[in-house]
Amino acid sequence: MTISVLVVDDHAMFRKGLRMMLDDEDDIQVVGEAGDGEEAIRLAGELLPDVIVMDITMPGTDGIEATRQIVSTLPRVKVIPLSIHSGKRFVQKMLRAGAAGYVLKESAPEELVHAVRAVHGDDIYLSPAISGVVVSEYVRLLNRSDSHDRDGGLSESDESIVRMIAEGHSVKEIAAARETSASKVQTARRRIIKALDLANVAELTEYARAQRWGEGETRVEMASSDSQSLRVSILGTKFHRPTVPSDFVSRDRLLQILDEACDVPLILVCAPAGYGKSMLVADWLAKHNERRAAWLSLSEGESDLRSFLTYVVAAVEGQFSGACPDTTSVLQAPGLPTVNVLADALGNDLDAIDEPFVLVLDDYHLIAGGDVHGLLENLLQHPPRPMRLVVITRHDPPFSLAALRGNRWLAELRQQDLRFTRDEVSEVLSQITGVTVGDAALSRLEQLMEGWIVGLQLVGMLIRNCDDKEAFVSQLQGGVHQVYDYLLHEVLGRQPLPFQNCLQKMSILDRFCAPLVEAVCQPSGDSPDSAMTGAHIIQRLRQENLFIVPLDAQECWFRYHQVFQNLLTQQLDNTHPASEVRGLHGRASDWFSQQGLIDEAIRHALAAGRSEQAAEIVANARLKTLTGDASYELERWLDLLPESIIGERPELLLARVWVLYFHLQFEEFSAVLDQLEPLIAERQLLDRASASAMRGEVDLFRGYLEFFAGNCADSLGHLHHAIERIPADHHAALSETDLVLGLASQMDGQREQALERLQSILANTHAMHPTRQIRAIATTVMIHMISAHLHDAIFAASRMKGIAADNGSIYAESWRDYMQGLIHLWQNQHAAAVGCLNKAVDRRYLLDSRAAMDAMAALALSYEMNGERFEAEATMRMLREFVDSLRLSADVFHSCEARLAIVRGNRPPVSRWLKSAAPADEAALIFWHEVPCVTRCRALLAEDSEASLREAELRLEAYVQTSEETHNTLNLIQALLLQSLVLHRSDRNAESAEALHRAVALAQPGDCILFFVELGEPMAELLHGFTADDAVAEFVDRLLAEIPKPDQQKDSELAEPTTEEDGSLIETLTNRERDTLELLAQRLYDKEIAKSMSVSVWTVKTHVKHIFEKLHVKNRREAVQKAKELGLVKE
Repeated sequence: MTISVLVVDDHAMFRKGLRMMLDDEDDIQVVGEAGDGEEAIRLAGELLPDVIVMDITMPGTDGIEATRQIVSTLPRVKVIPLSIHSGKRFVQKMLRAGAAGYVLKESAPEELVHAVRAVHGDDIYLSPAISGVVVSEYVRLLNRSDSHDRDGGLSESDESIVRMIAEGHSVKEIAAARETSASKVQTARRRIIKALDLANVAELTEYARAQRWGEGETRVEMASSDSQSLRVSILGTKFHRPTVPSDFVSRDRLLQILDEACDVPLILVCAPAGYGKSMLVADWLAKHNERRAAWLSLSEGESDLRSFLTYVVAAVEGQFSGACPDTTSVLQAPGLPTVNVLADALGNDLDAIDEPFVLVLDDYHLIAGGDVHGLLENLLQHPPRPMRLVVITRHDPPFSLAALRGNRWLAELRQQDLRFTRDEVSEVLSQITGVTVGDAALSRLEQLMEGWIVGLQLVGMLIRNCDDKEAFVSQLQGGVHQVYDYLLHEVLGRQPLPFQNCLQKMSILDRFCAPLVEAVCQPSGDSPDSAMTGAHIIQRLRQENLFIVPLDAQECWFRYHQVFQNLLTQQLDNTHPASEVRGLHGRASDWFSQQGLIDEAIRHALAAGRSEQAAEIVANARLKTLTGDASYELERWLDLLPESIIGERPELLLARVWVLYFHLQFEEFSAVLDQLEPLIAERQLLDRASASAMRGEVDLFRGYLEFFAGNCADSLGHLHHAIERIPADHHAALSETDLVLGLASQMDGQREQALERLQSILANTHAMHPTRQIRAIATTVMIHMISAHLHDAIFAASRMKGIAADNGSIYAESWRDYMQGLIHLWQNQHAAAVGCLNKAVDRRYLLDSRAAMDAMAALALSYEMNGERFEAEATMRMLREFVDSLRLSADVFHSCEARLAIVRGNRPPVSRWLKSAAPADEAALIFWHEVPCVTRCRALLAEDSEASLREAELRLEAYVQTSEETHNTLNLIQALLLQSLVLHRSDRNAESAEALHRAVALAQPGDCILFFVELGEPMAELLHGFTADDAVAEFVDRLLAEIPKPDQQKDSELAEPTTEEDGSLIETLTNRERDTLELLAQRLYDKEIAKSMSVSVWTVKTHVKHIFEKLHVKNRREAVQKAKELGLVKE
């Protein structure tokens, strides 16, 4: 019996190929083809096929909805999804819709034939690659009813993640070990939390440890020595709160002070080393397990603003999964915005957390970067309400402490508060020695130690070995220094010399574990110290209570107490030659490098005087770093290296070019490319393969420069060489080459060839790196946008969303939101445009600066065209702040400002802008929405003088020609429309009509509507005289329906002015600001206000800022109080 098949796919060529393949089978006959879900539903009812081969992602009704409708009405028809998507989300949705199986497009052709026969015989067929997804879900459902086995549904991959969480690894360490992105690990972690019915990351961590997930696994080695994966520089040990020992003496009077300060935004614990600051705070938190607390131990490395923020976000997300999305996305940008902007982003994220928590910054005195201080200073000006910040430091941070005290936003515990009382001294000595001493000895210790807890602990260690403890205490005359001497001679001096030697060598390390100790102290294994393993050394340190602090829950990593480390470092310098100390740093660098811990490897290599080794470490990590879109890591590492070393190594110069490329500093990287050429020529003599690969990268950048210079032929020549030369594992370079090559091919009129090449990349998903897939689909979207094929662009953007989500790429999601927002705007779909563009604008620092400015300009116009003038103005203020904060050219801002004035019919700003210097021509190359040179033509048309119309005519002639030569249909439509109006005003009606007809013909296939609507009534007058065939006439009717009539007035958002009791005028509050004020009076969080008003948290922040300014108040409390006094809100 012949099996009848209906083939459904939106690509005609793919349908034809499937038809030919299936028709070759004797028992299978293709009875029809459908290009989308709607057509599939119709043909299924007409043809009644046995089997439907169904694509998923199609324009209009997708394959999931089509399957659901077909199976519900025609239950005997079997549907087989044939898709590129192997993700669990798509598989589950299709199976729930009623599909009889699931086949991947990457499968061998005979697999689909086998699947058709299987489902026709009432079997279920699954591609092997996704069968695991289905089975794991089935197991999860089976185990769901068993409350005693909540982890039964976790996949092998998820179990691996839970195991690493139990071992104390951070998100970035897990991502590096699994060679994936941190975003994907976070997504998996959220999925696991949901599957296990847990509340948050803290519960997951405790659950994993309670279930002994981490037992039997290696806990130290991040990677084997031959691992090629990059280990990003974030240390999970920094988040470990000090463990309070069982014999710890709690200080109730200080704990009570901390309890009373719990509603204050900042708690400052400030005293010299050894006063028990960290342990006091740890004890306080331990006594309040119900209070969420994130702990971060700082080092000098966190003086770098990006590093500091990365750790802060990771610490907070350890308590609240996904808590800081905006800050996380900003941190992935190649260049960071200003401190003010970062503080706003972090403040918004923290303010959106819906329960109180404590953030502890320990060892804050190690922070030397002014930017970090500025960030916290800004954050504390409007402190997030859920957060209580605890800063532990040896000296005052450079905050405005006086202002904080004045606002009663600061609680302080200082040296005099932390001094031990006589009773506390007695209790501490009793805990340490097990005996008590008399009042005289206690008074003596209180006087000499000045309440210094580490000093008391040292004395306690010494007293243990004294027969006459009272006499020993009475003989102490030198205070702290004498205790140091006792420590050296009586404690350390009694240790075996090999052990003393190891302790001194370990003092070069800020943290250590057993394998690292062995690598530094006994690299050859035949030294006098070799009888002691690293584990033995650490065990003896703990037994002797020699001031080491565990850094993780598994007690794998440790550090010395700072006082003890300083003492050992002095001894090391006094007893070992400088060359030997440099050798120790060299061994440490080797070990860290083998583990992929790049920052520490570089730091120790430089301390060893091995600049060449440090350079080699950076060179070896370059490609992995670029593949992870982490050029900022490269930038930081390059800043550590001597300039002379960088200039001698082509790999490092190429790393610098990548950094400049991502910062859009094209003029600078052109000079570096010239510097590279002779170095690559020298390398050619020694290593032809690596030289060829590097020359491929140079070709990429040369092609990029030629593309933006408009030299299409030269650009394509370089880019084709790049594709030939760049190795398959250099995913970042190949991805960027695909992008520029696609755009250059489009510009050269090779659109179809470009799309075909990109499609071949996307079809090879199983062998293609996700970075390259994402760039390929993004380039496809761009080509469709430039061609004004907006429906194709929307479809490609929907595919891009799936690929970006599957790979956890926030960067790709941001670009997708930006491009899809533009498409919706150009199709005059303002609500959809605002939704997408707002998402992109929220991540504006993740986009490159030109795209970010364009997104804000597009959002402002979309608001304006939708009658939301206040939001348009707020967006313009944001654009201005963005331009100023990054010191960018203000051309796009001024152009957009003029464009909005034209739409509003406000002539003076337009005239003023026209008197400024004409903007540079950039219209022909890409799809920017706001192009200043084109907006200048709009302004010249609005000016409507003989001179302005003549200038507009000349400019538009050039733009039309350039757009045609570069095959930029999007820009050509705009230029033709403006040209038709200019020619009409010059009474050249025939030429005007010709330009208009061309524009309509080009715009109609993609429903490119905005550019007509934006020109208002003058364009409507031209369209009323338009003659065309039925299809185009229908499009013209749509245009006329969407162009507002002159008498249609936009609603004003402004309310009546309000006056104070003394009669002075308060600046007008908008209706949106009044709404915000009402919600402030209800004591809602910004996140709750944003949800209530259906706006972003950023918009709420803007409203609140304007309310403060207009009511002349400083904070929310004052704003609500004044509003009540003025009758703006109800009591």
